[in-house]
Amino acid sequence: MKVLHCIPVLFLLFTFRTIVAQVPEHQGTFKSIDGKMTGSPVVLLGDTLFHLNASYGAFSADERARALSMRLMEVVREKHFYPDSLEAVAIDNNYHVIYRQRTLMVVQPADTSGTGLTQAEIAEEFIGLLNKELADISVRFNIKTILKYVGYTAIVIVVLGLIIWLLNLVFRKVQRYTDQNKDKLFKSIKINNYEFLTAEREYNVAKILLKFLKLGLIIILFLIALPLIFSIFPATEGVTRKIIGLVWSPVRDILLAIVNYLPELITIIIIFLVFRYLVRFVRFLSDEVARGALVIQGFHPDWAKATFNIIRVLLYAFMFVIIFPYLPGSDSPIFQGVSVFLGLLISLGSTSLIGNAIAGLVITYMRPYKVGDRIKVEDITGDVIEKTLMITRIRTIKNEEITVPNSKILTGYTVNYTTATLDQGLIIHTTITIGYDAPWRTVHGLMIAAANKTEGVLADPKPFVLQTSLDDFYISYQINAYIKNSNGMAKIISDLHQNIQDEFNRAGVEIMSPHYRAERDGNKVTIPENWEKETRRQGD
Repeated sequence: MKVLHCIPVLFLLFTFRTIVAQVPEHQGTFKSIDGKMTGSPVVLLGDTLFHLNASYGAFSADERARALSMRLMEVVREKHFYPDSLEAVAIDNNYHVIYRQRTLMVVQPADTSGTGLTQAEIAEEFIGLLNKELADISVRFNIKTILKYVGYTAIVIVVLGLIIWLLNLVFRKVQRYTDQNKDKLFKSIKINNYEFLTAEREYNVAKILLKFLKLGLIIILFLIALPLIFSIFPATEGVTRKIIGLVWSPVRDILLAIVNYLPELITIIIIFLVFRYLVRFVRFLSDEVARGALVIQGFHPDWAKATFNIIRVLLYAFMFVIIFPYLPGSDSPIFQGVSVFLGLLISLGSTSLIGNAIAGLVITYMRPYKVGDRIKVEDITGDVIEKTLMITRIRTIKNEEITVPNSKILTGYTVNYTTATLDQGLIIHTTITIGYDAPWRTVHGLMIAAANKTEGVLADPKPFVLQTSLDDFYISYQINAYIKNSNGMAKIISDLHQNIQDEFNRAGVEIMSPHYRAERDGNKVTIPENWEKETRRQGD
């Protein structure tokens, strides 16, 4: 902030340069020759001397008046004024008012119209005015007035520097107090369990805001001081108006734009509130349907959330269409072009996204599965843990979490193991091969007995056996059993296999593999030698 301490010095140098570059003016005391005269005013130091009505050659009355004002200003700016050097000279039909061999004004016959004076009288009155006033004004303009204006400027600069010094002092004390009481003043801001803003970050933000506040106040002081200084000098009064205009014009335009936009803003707020409460009402209906309090014929409760999301998107889209004409700049070609460009980018870049969203909607209303169901998608088997508009998340029996796009599910096939369990139960099955020497009734009984001993298998409906093939060396037997726990299907099948082995081993019936050939010529059988001893040891 050391740079800010140098600002008053730089400002003083700038003001001094302005004083030297633009000589200040003093309000004169000239009076008009004829107060009733109208036309183009001849102005000197902010005071109107008289008016010109007639043109002269190719010069209009306005051009003549401006040229005469500039010539009189040149006389005032000179170090010395010589009253004896003013004279009126008749040339042809005109009177030339000359000062030190320079023609200041040409009085032509047309200038006497409406005055009741002759050309000579007008020229003499003009010379009398100049002799009476210019000498005194010239002296005061170049010495006394300048000193007075410089004094005023110095006072303004000193006051400005004093205010800036006090401002820096106040902010230094505030900064010192903040540093000493940092732990008391700043506490962390938390949203639920998330620490949104730590105490240290809050302290740093406060320091930055203090710096910006001090800088803003200094800028405001300069914006006040500059027009005040420039207004001291008549020659720079126009600069004051320009500075005030530069600052006030955009502020005024912004305020007027805000005031003029208030009706549209109120309309937008009303439209937003109407649609907001309409969405809340639809949400209420959706929740009622989802929990079964409101029953709609043919509308399933699990459709409620998806239907609400669709209606909400449509309502907000319709709301935006209504609000769009009320937005500032909505009728601008640039605004419309940007809107079209963004819409094109979104449509081109979201083809797969829209495809997944549409597939998610179709799956929602097809209801092939719900969260918690055990399903199989192609070669993926697991439980559905999340179902959204874009994807379905599955946890496999190996505890793997797999994300499947909805478009892939829609274009493939899906097996739901859970749906059937709601009625009679899901049928699990497994197949074994037994030689022709074993009676099929015995095999059926052993397989059914194994199924009945398996935990999770239902006693009613009863398990049943199907003979699926008669091959060259064996017969294929398939045991089918009903279960209610589809999520534990893998464990139940594993237990069923163990019980089948035990039952067949206990009965002395060999389970033949597809390539095992049993010839009753004394070859070793497939039943384990120590099976009975091992099963008794394990408590079977």
